[in-house]
Amino acid sequence: MAYGIMGGTRDSHMLTYQTTRRIKCIYFDGESATLMGTGQLDTQMLHIWGNLTGPPRPDRSRFLGDEYARATGLCDWLHNKGLGGPGWGYEGIVRMNAGFEMIWCNFTSPSLRLISHLNVTTPLLPLKNEERTSIEFSEAESETTSEFPLPPSPTRTDKSKSATKIPLIPEDTWAREPFLSSKLWLWLVSGMDHYGSSSDGPGIGEVRVNSVSCGFLSYYSPIFTNQAEFRAKEERKSLNLTVDGYWTGSAKNDSRSDALDALTRRRRKHTLDGITTMDADLMRSSSERVLRDFISPSPQNCSGIDWKLMTGEIIRTYAGPLKVLSKALKAHENLPIGNQTSLKVWVASIRRQMHDILLPFLEYPEDNAGEAIWKRNSKHFKKTYSQCKFQHTRLLDLLDGFDLGQEENDLKWAVEETLAGLCSVLVEVGFSVERLWQMDFNVLPPTAKEGPAFEILKEEFLRWTHGVEELMAWLGWAGEWTGCEKKCAFDERCFVPMWPLLHWGGIPGGSRPYGNRTGHGRPGYGGPGYPNPYGGFPGFPPNRTRNGRGSNWPWIQDETALWSPICVKADYVS
Repeated sequence: MAYGIMGGTRDSHMLTYQTTRRIKCIYFDGESATLMGTGQLDTQMLHIWGNLTGPPRPDRSRFLGDEYARATGLCDWLHNKGLGGPGWGYEGIVRMNAGFEMIWCNFTSPSLRLISHLNVTTPLLPLKNEERTSIEFSEAESETTSEFPLPPSPTRTDKSKSATKIPLIPEDTWAREPFLSSKLWLWLVSGMDHYGSSSDGPGIGEVRVNSVSCGFLSYYSPIFTNQAEFRAKEERKSLNLTVDGYWTGSAKNDSRSDALDALTRRRRKHTLDGITTMDADLMRSSSERVLRDFISPSPQNCSGIDWKLMTGEIIRTYAGPLKVLSKALKAHENLPIGNQTSLKVWVASIRRQMHDILLPFLEYPEDNAGEAIWKRNSKHFKKTYSQCKFQHTRLLDLLDGFDLGQEENDLKWAVEETLAGLCSVLVEVGFSVERLWQMDFNVLPPTAKEGPAFEILKEEFLRWTHGVEELMAWLGWAGEWTGCEKKCAFDERCFVPMWPLLHWGGIPGGSRPYGNRTGHGRPGYGGPGYPNPYGGFPGFPPNRTRNGRGSNWPWIQDETALWSPICVKADYVS
């Protein structure tokens, strides 16, 4: 990414480092230099300063100044709290940005070694009518070897507090850059190669960093009630939800499909505007406790459970089948009225899909069990639902002698809440299908009675369809159901837009809401904030600095392409 942005400068250098041992780092969800002001930097800002705006800055420095402030702020926090230093503890911070990046706190650390330093400045293309000049090359006199000499290790120990000398590409040389488009394409491909997953299935993800999931801390935790209440209040109005969180249907002028899309994608607008400074302090102190435990001789708060693997398995198990099931259920609209054969074939196909999903939890009753056993209030339903909900966590109970720490208890709660919603709908639909099949279709000719009329069953089919659609919207796994409609050619990539290679415009549904707590200019850990939260590139509009909800932000992304990605070639970014 750095080469894609600055590789066209007249003094461009590529430094390559390798680690000398397994190192520890921390990961912040969100992005680094994503300057739209739509929440990608919130977790970092809250952790460093306790607000969303940062420290007072009388000189109003901009451009890379904000990036240096965040990087030094995070590294200073680790150092000042005794959580890391050169060669020990936590030495870096991982953040996402068109792939992933590492902030390395001290380049004199023995944990990292510079292995090459190359001047990668490329000669400009000649001007029109410019005479060609010949360049003489001399062959270096060196002994052939399988190894290349290592450059000297950095010795500078003081840290830069700001970008004092920023290389900029002269405007009159852009047209003469020979690799302008290709370096952007390489940047794009690098990011796409590390996508986690899409409708095409699991991707390779980021394999160079392995997360320790038992140390996962989230502002979605139940302990942050202020944030939950703030978000719930906003979503009740924008998404047509009840006080208890139930969807009341699409608004007057919205289609059901558009309203469900908004529900499915709602987390895209989740920010931390509702977090108080007290909440931010709680998150920071909790993270310090967890990080300190991990570097202690005998860590106490990690069971060894791979929560990342568990949650990924849940998504892989249900995301694909839910999409297929939803499409199959909608097909009832095209069934020929009065054709009992087609009706039975369709019901049988839905029954097969539901059986595949519920197979690990469903025990069929005796033949003469009767219709009532398939109803929601039956003991059989409750047993099947319980088997489904606790499929991953049944033994992780204090009563069974399994004591989890607070962070893992939050993860356990999240897994069980997600499976509770999944299983409630899937067992309900599965049992309804079984009841219909046993009562009306589970007979063979010539004794088969005439099946029920389609019109009588239409309401039940619609209930199944809507139940699965609303479950998918509630889960919000939009990324798992988003991808290119066609298979891309060998020289194409399915491009899910990433910052900053995306289109600009208004966010569907309006701008992000303005906060009233830790946000704009609010006090944090170190006194009053300043009104220019993230700064920006010279000449670009500032972010989250305007007054009032009705202000127009000219520099925010248009997310249309995000949900309808296309296959692109290298010339897409030229």
